Amino acid sequence: MILGAAARVRRILSSAGLLPASLLPRPVVSVGNLVMGGAGKTPHVIHLARWLTGQGRRVGVLSRGYGRKSRGVRWVSDGEGPIATAAECGDEPVLIARSLPGIPVAVGESRAAAGREVLSRRRVDVFLLDDGFQHLSLRRDADLLLVECRGGLGNRWTAPLGPLREPPSHARFADALVITKCPDAESGARTARNVPFPSDRPIAFSRLSPGGIVGRDGLPSKEAAGGSAVFAFSGLARNAQFRDTLDSAGFRVKGFLPFPDHHAYGRKDLDRIAREAGGLPAITTEKDLVRLPDDVPFSVGALRVEVEYLEGWEGISRMILDRMEGGSRS
Repeated sequence: MILGAAARVRRILSSAGLLPASLLPRPVVSVGNLVMGGAGKTPHVIHLARWLTGQGRRVGVLSRGYGRKSRGVRWVSDGEGPIATAAECGDEPVLIARSLPGIPVAVGESRAAAGREVLSRRRVDVFLLDDGFQHLSLRRDADLLLVECRGGLGNRWTAPLGPLREPPSHARFADALVITKCPDAESGARTARNVPFPSDRPIAFSRLSPGGIVGRDGLPSKEAAGGSAVFAFSGLARNAQFRDTLDSAGFRVKGFLPFPDHHAYGRKDLDRIAREAGGLPAITTEKDLVRLPDDVPFSVGALRVEVEYLEGWEGISRMILDRMEGGSRS
């Protein structure tokens, strides 16, 4: 309840112009959520970055770098591939950098400071703000709110009584709503009806489609393929969903070991995985793969997932381009 009250106060102050907010000299598109984890923000940021690049826009990505050991502004990638580790800058920014080798990625408590640092060394047309819905100290041109289809808004309470970072009514502060991880558009529409979001704004439904297995270099791996018997592990907010994804991709999961979200793998964890895998190929997520130390004592690959929009992408993409072209930069 305290978290919810604090969020209400911050939104009121922000709406009244009483909460200082920095302005970058480039458009900013934010991807975030109300629920603590599990909505698929990272693959959606990657999808948007690739789409914008295809539109001829030079993209930069800004993130806080949750769980990192460093402070201040740090470069995750200078646009030539990752130059930092997950321990230094957080697993999600490093995964984004590995997935987008031509795009600069930076982290910082102040995303405005991170953006200015990127602009001092790279030409950027638009910034993507990873997990930025609550980062009110930076002005943005478009706010995408992601809500996971199966879990929705949970019990609709803010932490610690529920899974929300902000009250459900704060969905109205977003410019577009994306219901993610949908088995079909109809399921997404049912979840959307339970989110207090204005009906005159874009609403879309997406899912994560499993691709192939990649190695630690991000390149296709021959560790396993659909139909193979594998041992799986992950450290996510929704570990069961990863196992379900492997099942749907045709893998025969002979064992599964769940860890806490953003888990930092140590020697005991690696020994346990190797022991329980029993010689089977080990499969994890790309986010977990970047957190593994170099001396992994077993064969391991990661299942790559791609965002696929079932409905509504046209409205979302049009809104983003309109906001980018109409944004005021002063």
